[in-house]
Amino acid sequence: MVGASLYCLNGTDETLQMFQRVVLCFNETFHPEGRVLKAKGVDLASLFRFQPEEGRIWLKDYRMVMMSACALGALRRELIETLGMEQARGAMKRFGHAAGLADAHALAERFPDATPEQHLDFGPALHGLEGVANIVRDPEKTRIDLENGHLHVEAHWQHSYEAEQHLELFGLSDEPVCWTLAGYATGHSSSAAGDRTIVVETECKAMGHERCRFVLDYARNMPEETKREEPDYQKQHLPEVLQGLFDKVNRQELLAREGERRISNLEDELASYRVSPDFIGDSPRFEAALKTASSVAHVDATVLVLGESGTGKELLARHVHERSLRRDRAFVAVNCSALPETLQEAELFGYAKGAFTGASAPTAGVFEAAHKGTLFLDEIGDLSLTAQTKILRALQEGEVKRLGEARTRKVDVRIVAATNKDLKAMVRENTFREDLFYRLNVITVTMPPLRERGVDRFHLAAHFLERFAAQFSKPLRELSCDARAAIGAYAWPGNVRELQHAIERGVILAAGREVTLADLPEELSGLGGGPSRSSSTQTGGTTAEEDTQLANIAGEEARIRKALELSNGNRERVAAMLGWSRTTLWRRMKKYSQLEN
Repeated sequence: MVGASLYCLNGTDETLQMFQRVVLCFNETFHPEGRVLKAKGVDLASLFRFQPEEGRIWLKDYRMVMMSACALGALRRELIETLGMEQARGAMKRFGHAAGLADAHALAERFPDATPEQHLDFGPALHGLEGVANIVRDPEKTRIDLENGHLHVEAHWQHSYEAEQHLELFGLSDEPVCWTLAGYATGHSSSAAGDRTIVVETECKAMGHERCRFVLDYARNMPEETKREEPDYQKQHLPEVLQGLFDKVNRQELLAREGERRISNLEDELASYRVSPDFIGDSPRFEAALKTASSVAHVDATVLVLGESGTGKELLARHVHERSLRRDRAFVAVNCSALPETLQEAELFGYAKGAFTGASAPTAGVFEAAHKGTLFLDEIGDLSLTAQTKILRALQEGEVKRLGEARTRKVDVRIVAATNKDLKAMVRENTFREDLFYRLNVITVTMPPLRERGVDRFHLAAHFLERFAAQFSKPLRELSCDARAAIGAYAWPGNVRELQHAIERGVILAAGREVTLADLPEELSGLGGGPSRSSSTQTGGTTAEEDTQLANIAGEEARIRKALELSNGNRERVAAMLGWSRTTLWRRMKKYSQLEN
């Protein structure tokens, strides 16, 4: 490299002697035609002067620079990673072009008597001395007669530092990479020839070729190549290039953020239509609870879920979490009724080592575990007043204190609480803090008991039947008529949880292709018929007479037709009468295409 700041070894006679030996070696090594290092009688190597004590190298009175290939490789990587391949290629070609022109002008001043052909050889000679590459021309494909306007060189760069560095840093390339070499040769030859030239690399070792080949000619003789290379030599203002890149990155980031926002909105919209597979039913009270939960899910407010045990309060809490902005964070569920009063504070807020007997290590509580997520406090009415007080502080201050510690810890938690107790009555009885009740009672959702959900019990029963039949690999398809009658007549004090366990038991015990009343729990065994069936009819189930009619009909298609007739075409009742889910009914009716009309 030439005409730039110096990078060289400083200081000792031994170093100076080493450089002198290198120069002598250069003098003894040249192309058979005398064109590599000795440019037709001009011995450039003998004109080098090394002054390491001053940090300078001279070619006559023209200052030179020696720089490590690794440093230039690092510059290449920086440019490519910062600007991209296209901008980096242009910058390095222009850098080489400027160096070639500078060398050509300087050498023309120092060797005014040299011929144009000698000047043309100075560039390759300097590159050989600098360790950049050795240029080997193909004599059969090279014609140099500048006086008569002929210039065509086909050659290759031997030991190109650029190809070696690019391979080491990036591996194989899709394009030639000897950018500074091509730029230098273009700038130097244009000056020496007195006309515009172009250098095009046709093969490159960085692409896996055997050699780094190039062609040099007048630009007018290579119009297509010149047009293709021209953008690389157009001077660009680097700050403008960088600003353009920054603007492009900013636009891409804005587009990415906008895309993410749209995806998030679509996911939220889709989530509002998507319901958990265990949320089966369409009774008015159940749909109202689900609608309220869905509408407040994205609002970071406390939700209080009321309802009897087994109605699906935790399922509703998960529904709220999965549709909230916290859905990618933790959902932590705690059954407060299962916590002994002496351990409530430790479980909720954590404890320090040695806080009590057995506290062998510091432990985080569920509030910390749910940080940035949702904490579901089931049966919150069973907590002690002390625990209630600390929960209120955690909600108001957004911080907790571990048992046995003095310092507080910040927490960001959304609370969904649930209870089967009458909290208002507990407030009147001073067993539940009034201020905590109002803090929790921002949004209230009441899950209705199963006995008030009409035909939902039949849809749920059919859903559980399909699930457990698949789980236990049993060929069950439906509930018997007496089993459906019992399900419709029973009050289900344990609600959906009790129904689920009843159907699971029935599937396990069933011996045929249907679950019968005998397979269900004893609580239902006396409800297969009788006067209690009126409640089933009122809630959309089947009467004993209807069950009897259906039971006496052989064949699935005929039973579907009869159910349609008895229900006046109400497919909700048809599904309930046959003990199927709506999806199963649709699938079976699809099977018998004549039933679709």
